[in-house]
Amino acid sequence: MALQTAPPPPSRPRSPEATACAIPADPPKKSRIQVTADHYLGDYLNLPRMITYWYQAKTVRDCGGRDVLEIGVGMGLTAWILRRWGLSLSTLDFDPVLRPTVAGDLRTMPLADNSFDTILIAEVLEHLPWDAFVPALVELRRVARRHVIVTLPCPLVGFNLGLNVPILEPRFWALGFRQLSRPRFDGQHYWELDRLGYPKRRIRAAMREAGFEVEKEFRPGLSLYNYFFVLRNL
Repeated sequence: MALQTAPPPPSRPRSPEATACAIPADPPKKSRIQVTADHYLGDYLNLPRMITYWYQAKTVRDCGGRDVLEIGVGMGLTAWILRRWGLSLSTLDFDPVLRPTVAGDLRTMPLADNSFDTILIAEVLEHLPWDAFVPALVELRRVARRHVIVTLPCPLVGFNLGLNVPILEPRFWALGFRQLSRPRFDGQHYWELDRLGYPKRRIRAAMREAGFEVEKEFRPGLSLYNYFFVLRNL
């Protein structure tokens, strides 16, 4: 597709340092990069993350549509899978070192309305303070034509089960208990799903407030860390 860009509305001025994974430092005038490019080197890529990337790509493909925006470049493995599957993929990130298609802030994306069939935003929104969650979702809804896929950290203490029968698709389950503690900002995450104060019902209510229908939600069978929401643009 020909990527259409548009300046943000005059009532919502963008900081020149705005970021897809940015946080405000005191007032929201300045932003800083929380996760640098070298964060993705070394032990960052492990088996659970590899599995999560596959689930991200499959969920995007299952939504249908061809034009996809991924927010947060990360290691680029999900993008690689989607391109191998023939989808037209663009990326947005604050950090130009990661070489996104568009450098910018997810809260004020320099993109035209209804630019993409599907937007994938995986493990990004928890990097914003909670009061920025609904405004960020509203901006995602503006740019998405059909679906937005949101994945959030939702750590369990538990284990996985698998069933492998030759004539059936392999099935996996994640079983465990949520971590009953309040989130503390660790330099990256302001909050996490199902930590005290952030139950799923609160996240769903925020998604509905932003104008979405929660079409589907699930935890990947081999993940003790991630939870997926598939949102439809109403």
